[in-house]
Amino acid sequence: MAVARRLLAGGLATVLALALTMVPAQAATRRPIPTPKPTPAVKKAPSVMPPQIYQLNPLKVNPTVQPNIMILGQYMTPATTAHVGGRPATTVQVPDANHLLVKLPDNLSQGSYVVEVTNEAGTAIASDALVVDESPGPSNMMYLMGGGFLVLLVLVMRMARTPSFA
Repeated sequence: MAVARRLLAGGLATVLALALTMVPAQAATRRPIPTPKPTPAVKKAPSVMPPQIYQLNPLKVNPTVQPNIMILGQYMTPATTAHVGGRPATTVQVPDANHLLVKLPDNLSQGSYVVEVTNEAGTAIASDALVVDESPGPSNMMYLMGGGFLVLLVLVMRMARTPSFA
C-alpha cells in the first residue's frame, strides 16, 4: 500500500509539473483573438465661411502709379473674387486666408468706389470706400527745388556758426 501511495503521489506530481510547463507553451501557440479595428472618423470637408473685410490698403490710389490694393480680412480662398465699383478686379495673389492682393480694373475714373469680395460662401462689402485720385503727385522739378532750398539753408547755417577773423 505504501508503494501504491508513492506511485500515486509521484504520478500526481508529474502531471502537475507537465500542466505547469504546458500552460506558457499553449499560451504562445494560441491564436490571438482579432481586435476590432476602429472605424476611421469621417473627415468633413472644411466648411467655407463668408469672407470678411477689415481694411483696404491703401484707401486712396492713383491707378496709373499703383494699380494694386491689398484687402485685409478673413476667409479668403484661392477662389475669392473682388469687384470695385461693380467691375471685376483681377485677383493677383491670395497668400493666406487673411490677405487678398487685387489689381484694379482698367480705366477707373476719379471718384469713390465700393469694394466687394466674394467666395464660395458669400459676399462682403468693405465699410470704407476706395478713393481713386488721378491728381499727379509732386513733379521732379518740385523735388529738385526742395533739395536746393535745403542745401542753401545748410550753407547759411554753417556761415552763421563760423567765427570771423576780421
